[in-house]
Amino acid sequence: MSNYRPSWGIEPSLENISFLLTKMKIFDVHTHVWPDALALRVVAHLQKQSNMLPVYSDGTAADLRRHAIAAGYDGWMNCPVVTRPNQSHSVNEHAAAANQWPSLSMGALHPDDDDVCGEIHHIMDLGLHGIKLHPEYQSFYPTEAKMEPIWTLAENHQLPVIIHAGNDVGFEPPYHSCPADFAEVVRRHPGLTLICAHMGGWMTWEEVERDLVGHPVYLDTSFASSYMRLQPGQFERIIRNHGIDRVLFGTDSPWQPMKASIDDILDLPFTDAEKQKILYGNAQRMFRFE
Repeated sequence: MSNYRPSWGIEPSLENISFLLTKMKIFDVHTHVWPDALALRVVAHLQKQSNMLPVYSDGTAADLRRHAIAAGYDGWMNCPVVTRPNQSHSVNEHAAAANQWPSLSMGALHPDDDDVCGEIHHIMDLGLHGIKLHPEYQSFYPTEAKMEPIWTLAENHQLPVIIHAGNDVGFEPPYHSCPADFAEVVRRHPGLTLICAHMGGWMTWEEVERDLVGHPVYLDTSFASSYMRLQPGQFERIIRNHGIDRVLFGTDSPWQPMKASIDDILDLPFTDAEKQKILYGNAQRMFRFE
């Protein structure tokens, strides 16, 4: 039985109306959708794997769009994950067919694809906006040798990479990444645009503060703030110490509610200009959309 809540966020509250009147621009760099024929089954499977984690859309592009518009979004980024080698080509073709503002898409890549370099060029030829990687679903370590061609090509072609960082609710330890790994990757590849999801490492935020904050990576806010409340002030502190210009708004939709995630940024004791950078400006600069 799915925990999908189809009515969430559709009817604007007084808070939503107030927000829309003040209207900051919003771009979500971290969302997920699946083909209509597969979405309900995929979401149900992932829920089961993740101890019935609640979801806030049904996993289709149309439902994501409904919720995004209701939350006041201007645009959003799909981040497809391939779980088996050689799925990337077909997934990228499907993603490219729907890669049109306001619904943009990264490209999918598996480190064990037969032709990793060819698929990266395919991603660029399709006009997709970067590469999505997931160490747990794809069983790799960021610093291992087979990843070097990926980091090098992405660096040379200025192709952003968004990577799942830290623990994953659907897996058991030991995990495949830690914050120090990402610091090492950008030490080896100083021109790489690396986005470490979940504030640099889900549920490893003490290590993020020790080993990653201040290094030339981007952090996205997806699936993080509500889990950081046991450490009051940590969410704000990481953003402030890492630098406003290197933080991107994300939700990991359908796994987080969009409006509540926006409120987590608006509630921070930052200036409106700083909040606008997180919610939109930094992504606009990175992905070069108008």
